[in-house]
Amino acid sequence: MGCTSSSKSQDKTKKGSPTPSRSSMDYKMAGKDNLLQPSFPALNSQQRLSDAKARNKVELKPGRSLMDWIRLGRSGEDLTGVGGKVLEVDAEELAKHNQINDAWIALRGKVYNITPYMEYHPGGEEELMRGAGIDGTQLFDEVHKWVNYESMLEKCFVGKLKSTPPAHRRVSLLRTLEPGGPANTNKSLLKANSTESKNGPMSPPAFKVPESPTLPKFDWFQTKTTVTLVVYTKWKSMKSDFVVIDKQGNNFLATLYIEDYIYYLHIELAEAISLHYEVKVNTDNGKVDIILTKESEKQWPSVGKHLQKHNKTVKLKDQEIKYRTCSVDSVSQVTHDSKLLCLSLPEGTRMCVPVGYHVHLQHKVSGMEVVRSYTAVTATLTGEQDPRVKDGSVIYLMIKIYKNGALTPWIDSLSKGDPVEVSTFTGDFSEDRLSVCQNLVMFAAGTGFTPMVRLIHYCIEDTKSRVNLKLVFFNKREEDILWYDQLQSLAEKSDRFSCDYILSEADSGWSGKTGRITLDLMKASLPQQTEKSNLLICACGPTPFTNLVTKFAKELGYSESEYHAFQG
Repeated sequence: MGCTSSSKSQDKTKKGSPTPSRSSMDYKMAGKDNLLQPSFPALNSQQRLSDAKARNKVELKPGRSLMDWIRLGRSGEDLTGVGGKVLEVDAEELAKHNQINDAWIALRGKVYNITPYMEYHPGGEEELMRGAGIDGTQLFDEVHKWVNYESMLEKCFVGKLKSTPPAHRRVSLLRTLEPGGPANTNKSLLKANSTESKNGPMSPPAFKVPESPTLPKFDWFQTKTTVTLVVYTKWKSMKSDFVVIDKQGNNFLATLYIEDYIYYLHIELAEAISLHYEVKVNTDNGKVDIILTKESEKQWPSVGKHLQKHNKTVKLKDQEIKYRTCSVDSVSQVTHDSKLLCLSLPEGTRMCVPVGYHVHLQHKVSGMEVVRSYTAVTATLTGEQDPRVKDGSVIYLMIKIYKNGALTPWIDSLSKGDPVEVSTFTGDFSEDRLSVCQNLVMFAAGTGFTPMVRLIHYCIEDTKSRVNLKLVFFNKREEDILWYDQLQSLAEKSDRFSCDYILSEADSGWSGKTGRITLDLMKASLPQQTEKSNLLICACGPTPFTNLVTKFAKELGYSESEYHAFQG
């Protein structure tokens, strides 16, 4: 069903009528062993570009939700497939279980029967089968690292994976790659990896050791009242948001996210400091200054004792997911089924979530750890901002409550002071893209609006920015529109922002547009393509919606540098 307007002229004061734009944006109005293992989609982020390699959610059958899986696990039914016995499984035995009706997977030395979980997997059976019959640890970490699989698959535990001598393990894994199962050996691969040739024994192949990132330089200096920790990253895209600080007593840990790796400053400080931190970044050379305030005005003999992680690096994809116990600062109603949560980070922690990034919330439901991802938003679009967000002491999340959801009924019950487990941020959106584009068009469906909040706020608040912004906002009903009044107010105040509202289940009183995303609608929502258009298209919503926007963007001839899809 296409997008149509129910009236040619729309009353600006009527709810549902888009505010006319007064800018050039009016487009009429005319973003352990990794040997021979297959690769999963892009690492780390659950909200990332949607293309042929991206992980997609599928529509599950009725009765196959996470809550249904939890209930099945508690039913007493044998989900191990081996009568509840704890086995020792070698690689050869594991490889035999690689069929959709008989699938095992090894994760960090433990083997699970994933056969009963097939129909419950949000990514579908095909994606889950990628790890069937092998050690899927690396595959899992690239996509699901934040998920507590031990809790999710606890009732499917088969046993421990026996370590296999390297030579035998290589043959076993080569066998699993050949269509037809473990009985068929990929002879060409075996021949290629053989140490024999016509001329006798061959030297084993030389494996190149991956290069480690150049270690940033660390220094420090002090004044009468402050101590400044200096890190020379040499990364011109470095931002203060990429510095996370955790302090307990005099134990100080600064985590710096630099390109595709993490760098740590880990120090037992020589003297006490206050809980106020200031982080400054020189964008010309990536120099980071972390300014600490002394509790007493005296000279420090040294910065302190270097601890375990100090001056160490780790690849971003190998980082451990860290959760902090935050507390609910406030809860406010946004719509009939959506809430705005303000969460206070633990005392001593500074974490500013970068634009377009998200965090995970974790909670135990019926004995199972359940994790969900939510994009950080601002406190408001039009009012006074909460200064604690810039200080990194609070995070705002906008969350839709699902009556029969796995996690949101618990979220709905939260009140001031309640504890909430929150992860470190993750994501892949580059804020720099907002600095070089001239036109930003955002396609959002439902709570897919949340990543757009920070994009809009960033561009509007930046006095140097001349980016024209357009939000094409899809919802079912009028009552579902998030922050409608604020969006209308912003459109009236700013000549660079406009919004189209499109409903799929509008009632008779709706005077605005109706329908769903189509190629023609998308084309009409975008500016005319020119060399100087400098367009960035962003999309977020249910996976089918986001995939359609991505597909249409490609069909319209836009390159990957001109769009970004937030996948959840």
